[in-house]
Amino acid sequence: MPVNRAGVLALAVFLVSARAAADEPADPTASGAATRRAAAPVENRFSLKVALGGDYRDLYGVPIYGGDAHLSIGAEMGLYAVYGTAGLTLGTTQYGLGTTIIDLGCSFERRFDRFTLGLPLRPSYLRIARATTGGALDSLGIGIAPFVGFDLIASEGHVLFLAASLNLDEYLVGSSAFAWGPTLSIGYRETD
Repeated sequence: MPVNRAGVLALAVFLVSARAAADEPADPTASGAATRRAAAPVENRFSLKVALGGDYRDLYGVPIYGGDAHLSIGAEMGLYAVYGTAGLTLGTTQYGLGTTIIDLGCSFERRFDRFTLGLPLRPSYLRIARATTGGALDSLGIGIAPFVGFDLIASEGHVLFLAASLNLDEYLVGSSAFAWGPTLSIGYRETD
């Protein structure tokens, strides 16, 4: 199942970066444990993110094009951040069938100066309008969307950023399907 392998790989990258950060000395010029300074306490800060973007998904070889909106509320803890997330993607298939994707979940992120690596985990709902009966195909699933972000402009807790993610969603309840595809977003992050 591709979702599990991709999820394990993304989580491994995140955990390795966390371990590497923990192994770094508080004072990089110090050479011994006795001369290292104690690290400053990590301050937890409230954080809010809003992002809008273009979305492409492939579902059984049928392309879905749409717009994506996400709201994330959480906390930054030094170089790390954890968010609760809510997203809405509205689109259409190449055949003109309307699609809706709603996702709720959490995101774990690691900051590297102006770059961010993140791993959102999310259950989601997929709805595709039927052409013949006026009804819809509905499905519930779970997925991940590993992403890389870049801070374009940052000023005292306010950040304008770009993010590129790869959506990997396995729909299991209702109509089963695997959907994947990229999203490119521009967003705003505020941290108190």
